[in-house]
Amino acid sequence: MHKYLNSILWAVLLFPLLALILTIPYMIVQYHKYGAITKKRTLIVYSFIFYLLCIYFLVILPLPQIKDVFNYQGKWYNLKPFTYINDLSTAGVFKINNPRTYISLFTSNRIFEPLFNVILMIPFGIYLRYYFNKSWFTTILYTLIFSLFLEITQLSGLYYIYPRPYRMFDVNDLIMNTLGGLIGFIITPIFSYFLPSSLQLEEEVLRKSKNVTFSRRFIGYLIDIFIISLVILIIPKKLNYLIILFIIILYFSLSLCLFNGKTIGKKIVNIKIDDASRYKYILRSILFEGLFLHIYLILLFLHLNILYAILIQVSLYLFLLFEIICRKYYHQQTLLIDKLLNLEIVDTIKHEETYIIKL
Repeated sequence: MHKYLNSILWAVLLFPLLALILTIPYMIVQYHKYGAITKKRTLIVYSFIFYLLCIYFLVILPLPQIKDVFNYQGKWYNLKPFTYINDLSTAGVFKINNPRTYISLFTSNRIFEPLFNVILMIPFGIYLRYYFNKSWFTTILYTLIFSLFLEITQLSGLYYIYPRPYRMFDVNDLIMNTLGGLIGFIITPIFSYFLPSSLQLEEEVLRKSKNVTFSRRFIGYLIDIFIISLVILIIPKKLNYLIILFIIILYFSLSLCLFNGKTIGKKIVNIKIDDASRYKYILRSILFEGLFLHIYLILLFLHLNILYAILIQVSLYLFLLFEIICRKYYHQQTLLIDKLLNLEIVDTIKHEETYIIKL
């Protein structure tokens, strides 16, 4: 029992780091597909990630010393199915023609391992049916594939870090894991009664996606800056600060003009600046993405002390953060620059093609 609790403890300790790494990709996927991030959906997804992390650590931990693994003499694999039954029968714990042994079967330590392998995958089947809407056949297939991945992890000695497997590949684990996934699929309606339905989750997303949030806009902006950074890195010649600023303004200006109010980042998170003239797109790119968000490039080009340049830029960022907080307090989603230029950021997802919602 201590071994299993230790594995779960490792999952608890590493989950925040994993969640941090996955947050940006998760936000991109959610904004692209649904246009909004809801607490209920996020809780379900991250609980699923935590569950997978727990299973993985239960499979690989505790890690032995590499020098100790050299001396292991046990079998690497077992391809004979249903050996659990033979082992129980040989030990006299279970006899199919002797009903008296049925009770002792559930009190024997020998039944713990196959029962644990079944229980381990029951949540997996529940998640696949409840959240991912998979059929019984797909649930069985995915559970088998996931179980096979875990067994190969063991067979490969943790991807050949170890000179040989320190745990045995067992076909019986595949069978019991897959059975657990099927049981999870079957009992999902019991849990669904206490959880929000798919329709409720989708209705909540639709209501939130109509108002384009600042976090959604920020993710789109991060994608654009990432693309610009890649472009700057592949340019062979060293660029001065003013040319970098020109590239930033040119990227936003051309993108908005060519894609009708969208940049690549905005296209990915499915938002756009509502119909406006091209000069407004260009003016916004110069004033906001250029002079406001990257004024430090001009200051450095003018040979201003780098500390002062950073302080000025941070001050502008703090002003923007303060404005966003005030806008959110008054339930507004339009920045001052967009109000001055009479622009609006709108959602572009065709929700009727994503899912059918009846309000």
